[in-house]
Amino acid sequence: MKENTRMSIDWNTEVAKIRELRAARTKVGPGTTPAVVVVDFQRAFTEHENIGPSTAIALEHTNELLVAARAAGVPVIYLVMILDSLDDRMLAQRVRSSLTERCGRGNPWTEISSAVPAQPGDHIVEKTVASGFYKTRLEDLLHELGVDEVVMTGTSTSGCVRATVVDAAYRNFRISVVEECSDDFRTLSGEVSLWDMQDRFGDVVSKSWMLDRFAALQTERALDGAGVSL
Repeated sequence: MKENTRMSIDWNTEVAKIRELRAARTKVGPGTTPAVVVVDFQRAFTEHENIGPSTAIALEHTNELLVAARAAGVPVIYLVMILDSLDDRMLAQRVRSSLTERCGRGNPWTEISSAVPAQPGDHIVEKTVASGFYKTRLEDLLHELGVDEVVMTGTSTSGCVRATVVDAAYRNFRISVVEECSDDFRTLSGEVSLWDMQDRFGDVVSKSWMLDRFAALQTERALDGAGVSL
């Protein structure tokens, strides 16, 4: 009988390896007109039975990022799963038990988490599947706002965040996934997805790097408003 090589894999070593690969991977680079996209940070996905401490931490990081984005005049877009019928879900979610069962229109579980509350001027886009682009107004909204870069936050990293990133890449948007602001209670899936997105679709960046960008953008726009040339 052949040895089961899968059982002999040291997954801690593998995770360390993909983190190194992710850090070394060539960056695509940011755009000039970003928007922050908040994926599914609603109660159904932030208060369920399987979440761990990482969720509250990611929400706290995200709220800090959103405050900075708004101060810099960067649009904030919330993606929320809202279903008029549970039959609107993809087949796998209808066959298996899924948190999407809590996403019927009017269900309190669909509310955006109070840890990252929407503010006047923010945009809310409803969706029915993992990708924020599938049969939604997201692409049209991004074009209306003149956006060339999506700054990705939300949950889950391996599910709805990744699906939205893939579709954004297909539409040639620049992509910046903020690591501290992305959450996945499936820890290994989240790590692998961060590497996959950095390798194939866009950039994974730190919150501190993005906050510095937003601060610089805020200063630049303030000087422009005052008629001062750099």
